[in-house]
Amino acid sequence: MTQLSNGQSLSYRGSDGSSQRTQSTSSSPQRSGTYPLPHDLSVPKTSMKKRIIVCCDGTWQDGVIVTERWKYTNVLRLARAINHVDVRCDVPISQIVYYQSGVGSSLCLYDEVVDGATGATLGEKVEEAYAFIAHNYHPGDEIFLFGFSRGAFTARTIASFIGEIGVLDRTQMDHFGDIFIAFQKRGKPEIDAKENEQLDKILAPWTGHDAPGKRRADSSPHSFSIKCVGVFDTVGSVGLPEELTRHKNMNTLFGFHDTCLGEHIERAYQALALNEMRMDFDCAKFEQTEPGRLKGQVLKQCWFTGCHSDIGGGYHKHDLADITLMWMAANIGDILSLDEQYLASLSDPVAPWGEQPPHNSAVGIFDFARTHQREVPTATDNITHETIHPSVLHQDIIIPELARNIDANPKLVCSLLPLEEQLKGTWRVAGAHKQNSSPQALSSHEVCGLNDSSTAVELAGKPTGRKNWVACSHEETSLTSLVKALL
Repeated sequence: MTQLSNGQSLSYRGSDGSSQRTQSTSSSPQRSGTYPLPHDLSVPKTSMKKRIIVCCDGTWQDGVIVTERWKYTNVLRLARAINHVDVRCDVPISQIVYYQSGVGSSLCLYDEVVDGATGATLGEKVEEAYAFIAHNYHPGDEIFLFGFSRGAFTARTIASFIGEIGVLDRTQMDHFGDIFIAFQKRGKPEIDAKENEQLDKILAPWTGHDAPGKRRADSSPHSFSIKCVGVFDTVGSVGLPEELTRHKNMNTLFGFHDTCLGEHIERAYQALALNEMRMDFDCAKFEQTEPGRLKGQVLKQCWFTGCHSDIGGGYHKHDLADITLMWMAANIGDILSLDEQYLASLSDPVAPWGEQPPHNSAVGIFDFARTHQREVPTATDNITHETIHPSVLHQDIIIPELARNIDANPKLVCSLLPLEEQLKGTWRVAGAHKQNSSPQALSSHEVCGLNDSSTAVELAGKPTGRKNWVACSHEETSLTSLVKALL
């Protein structure tokens, strides 16, 4: 049996094709899932090539123990929508899914609050997910990485590691901890030149063109070692309000320092939240490089109505999350076999398509967090490739700057893909929900930016078919009794 030095348990496919699973030696429960079980007799004989799909969930999210369907995040729903085998190919291809619960998903309430707020086990999450790839990967396999929130950070960190060191084999994983620490330290302002030189020496055997992991992952200049990275609103910081941090280096401990999209990634997609106002939850956009463009790399980053968890899922009213999930599924459906019937069954609309107002995420422990408006695109470019989703046009509330940008450049709004059109056509609001579909029917603390002191302004120049837009101000809220109780 094989296990990580930190006691994390792993599920993997042995060299003979059999299913193996190690036992966790950690004192805290590990709840990660692997779908499908490799011994499933219903799976037809497949080619040697396979797809390895790693799905990293967001903070405090644990799909292994969640039973209420509305609590499912988009990462969990995507993991369960991936078919065991892609039978569309001449020779069917196995699709092996690894689901990883988010940081702060311990059964202990104290661990949930502290770990979820500080991201203390982010390093372990990166190691655990990377190790799954290392134990399963065979040259020629396709790697997919998906994530939400800090799970998106985990997925992107793994992608960066594969770009730097390729895919280690299971015997080389003993060195992963040293490699990870060296990367974390290298380039930090407090590290002097001499220590940086020592760190480079540690990394040299693993980062060169002939490094074992790079040879294994086929990291040649004209190839892609990662098939796809798909994320929902990446949070690059620790994600705790600055006013609550106790250590001066807390916010830089796991800061996402590299926004450049590696040229080793064939496709990258990110769904972004227009209405997330917490400064400590600012998004980390991808930035495409010239080498990536020349290789034919695909990058799409699309803005949607909603706060952070409206994009990644987890709210009882999840119309907005349904829309972002369908966008992701529509973009990856040609390279990953998905159960479209299952995807269609997930929606339980409370409002007409695109009309549910966004939630206000600045509540509870974040009730007194500093706020700011995320930078919205003014035009499409060849670096970030940002667009606005058509569902945004169905909102009664819109950011004034964004409305002006769309009026000036209508091409900012992308078109629906065929699968999105198909699922939009099945969108049905239950009769009991119709009376609650308007923003006025929701309480002020539920809707981002809706409060008694907001100043409403009707915007001119509305494109044909767009609903009347109203701009509103966003104000910070006061400290709640919940925060006082936690402190």
